[in-house]
Amino acid sequence: MKNERVLFAGPWVGEFGWELFCWQAYIRSLSKFYDKTICISNNHSKFLYDDFCDRFIEFSPKTGDYKDSFYKVGFNITRELMQELFLKSQIDINTNKITLLAPRRIGDPPRTHFSDPFRFGDDTITPEYKKYGILQEKYKDFVVIHARNRTLRSGDNWPEKKWALLVNKLRENGYTNIVSIGLKKESLHVENTIDMRECDHKELLDLLASAECIFGPSSGAMHLASLCECPQVVWSNDYNFDRYVKNWNPFDTKVLFLSEQGWQPEPEYVLAKFIEWKDD
Repeated sequence: MKNERVLFAGPWVGEFGWELFCWQAYIRSLSKFYDKTICISNNHSKFLYDDFCDRFIEFSPKTGDYKDSFYKVGFNITRELMQELFLKSQIDINTNKITLLAPRRIGDPPRTHFSDPFRFGDDTITPEYKKYGILQEKYKDFVVIHARNRTLRSGDNWPEKKWALLVNKLRENGYTNIVSIGLKKESLHVENTIDMRECDHKELLDLLASAECIFGPSSGAMHLASLCECPQVVWSNDYNFDRYVKNWNPFDTKVLFLSEQGWQPEPEYVLAKFIEWKDD
């Protein structure tokens, strides 16, 4: 159709947590001002845009590693890339009014609150968050773990032996339905857990919306759990405290944030704090 206002948002190439709280919710709000919205991101993020996006284009840069929480080294949005993406969008750029929105920092997490407005042209946009997942009785007593195992800031990962010990301690305390989630190249399948890494997104979201809690160091999966209202036992340093309990927590999801032992708490300590918190 001619003379439509089309929002062309992306490509997003940063970390998943930042995509959740510094990008997709703003695009959801902004999309209401347009006839069509085209979103470009990694294929694993498609479900974030399904409720408002008219066309999703899968994209992942071929080169470059993460530089920080927002962007990738060696990645540039070139004229040639945009021409390629326009072609994939099937939008006639000559007969429609196209607005481009490339990823940028919106605020300075974790200090920026999830509701902070974003000025775009003449409009001030307040992010709109969607609660993900539907309560499923079959997952009611499940416990989820995200055994992060990626090269970016590898010192933040827990070694497999600590995960194995935590899982065994949980099982001794009656938690027999324990699930490993995440991307296979960036997370472990811990022994004596159900492997649901890279499962169907609907199943993942329903699991998180129904499970008793999720355990893990600070990660994108833990931030996604916030949007599913899945109680979290998360460990990190003090820097991330506000992000989890307030600034990146629009639905006021329950959080047990552990920072006393930093990124490498002992499993016995994590379990003891969890039992104390659960019974409080």
